[in-house]
Amino acid sequence: MPKETVTGRAAPVAPVGTAVAERAPEFSFRNVSRRFRSGDGEFVALDSVDLEIESGSFVCFIGPSGCGKTTLLNMSAGLLPPSEGTVLFRGQPLTKVNTGVGFITQHDNLLPWRTLEKNVGIALEIERVPRRERRRRVAEVIELVGLKGFAQRYPSQLSGGMQKRASLARGLVYNPSTLLMDEPFGALDAQLRFTMQKELLRIWERDRKTIIFVTHDLDEAILLADRVVVFGTRPGRVVHVEDVPLERPRDLAELRLSSEYAELWDRLWKLLDDSSRAVEES
Repeated sequence: MPKETVTGRAAPVAPVGTAVAERAPEFSFRNVSRRFRSGDGEFVALDSVDLEIESGSFVCFIGPSGCGKTTLLNMSAGLLPPSEGTVLFRGQPLTKVNTGVGFITQHDNLLPWRTLEKNVGIALEIERVPRRERRRRVAEVIELVGLKGFAQRYPSQLSGGMQKRASLARGLVYNPSTLLMDEPFGALDAQLRFTMQKELLRIWERDRKTIIFVTHDLDEAILLADRVVVFGTRPGRVVHVEDVPLERPRDLAELRLSSEYAELWDRLWKLLDDSSRAVEES
């Protein structure tokens, strides 16, 4: 399969006569496969994935359950090595836990005995960041996610939406270059999910960190992403990469009414439907 390149925004133009070194992609997956062993033998979770993700881009992974989306996310975090192939982070092979990323999962995993402030700052404590600096950075990111005034509340005193914001703050506090997000809004009701999508775009448009976002929701993928990476399954592989030509900043409610959105949705749905049928027939 030819390599798919997931691009972000264009780099600034250098003055005439200035030499510019080519910037490595945030992630390069080169012929990456991953096998797992179980009581029934061996199965292939990912097969021969070639993909590049540029710095500052917002990329969504979408596909049927069990197609390897989360497996690739775990490889990006350095939590799983590939069985074959190479994962590069900023041009360097990834051989250990990737401290350059923040990982936000479906579950908030907030420690119930710690306040919001202490939950958000736990990574800085582990890194032995001095207390004054730690408190400054925690306060900044708590305000960024809209939780100013709640720093001394415990998780049980926060609403579901506030807990999601706290999880996002914890992922942002040590200023990673990339956010890995594994269905972070999957368990939310429609209204709260919409609110969190808008908040995430607001934060991303401010800092333009690289975001790799796993979702099963096609609407969510189109509304958030610069590009959508569609996975097929059995074995998991990249079957299509689609540019999302919708202008930013985005009014998520208005976008759903546009013809461009409808055409893109129909095209991607057909790819997903074909993948689902392949699973049923196998």
